[in-house]
Amino acid sequence: MAKKTVLRGSTINFKGYPLEDACRRMVGVGYTGVEFWKPQLSECKTPELIKQFASYSRRIGLEPVALNDVDNEGFKPFDPHNGFEHTLELLKENIDMAHALSVNDLMAWEGVRPRGNNQPDKELLKTMIQLYREATRYGKKRNVRIVVEPHPFSLGMSMEYITGLCDALDGRYFGVLYDCCHYGVGKPNGYVKAIGKLGDRIKYIHFSDSDQRTSELHYPLGMGRLDIDGIVGAFAEIGYEGMISLDIWGYPLPEEASRIGLPVLRKTMDKLGLH
Repeated sequence: MAKKTVLRGSTINFKGYPLEDACRRMVGVGYTGVEFWKPQLSECKTPELIKQFASYSRRIGLEPVALNDVDNEGFKPFDPHNGFEHTLELLKENIDMAHALSVNDLMAWEGVRPRGNNQPDKELLKTMIQLYREATRYGKKRNVRIVVEPHPFSLGMSMEYITGLCDALDGRYFGVLYDCCHYGVGKPNGYVKAIGKLGDRIKYIHFSDSDQRTSELHYPLGMGRLDIDGIVGAFAEIGYEGMISLDIWGYPLPEEASRIGLPVLRKTMDKLGLH
């Protein structure tokens, strides 16, 4: 029996609505898989409530697929005042929440250089490797993989930095989330080539278009400036086998953007052989 295609999206794209309403709106426009944004689960204060919410999501037709906690203000591994320890505990907390949701992917932050920090990138990278080495060891026990999402202003937009981080860790439990908008802004002349350079380090795609100027504005597919066919072709060339979801974060019309983007997402998944 052929696997059913899961059309993934995120509740963060519908953050203007109460969570229950956001989930129902997602179902209404055609999503069948959902990434949960951690701040929206703030009322699920125990593992039991998290599991009950995940059960509700499945009942209405949204399969939980990931937990997103990118850009958490508590992510401060370079802070000399116990920042590393606090950040590691935050990651462990998120891994436990992902486990309670029965999802295998945690979207996390690889962070920015703190203001006033003049350490060489190599020193910052050593800290990040140590952090994620311990976090992935914890995630392995719960079958949770961590994928970090570079932004135009973050450390991971450096190809040397992000490949160094990935290559120091177990690729079964760590990888890169390639966000089309972020790479389109951060590498306006190299976002397609970056796919080939990153190769199988990419485990997850946030699929969107972009104006190539605005970091957090994810356009509906075909309504921005990105070479979408070039992006898809590059993923076909590396034999991409990971996850993909529609990202319309920052766009003011999430339902309309979803109606535009979901058919393109389905077509792309068919082309890449994804489910």
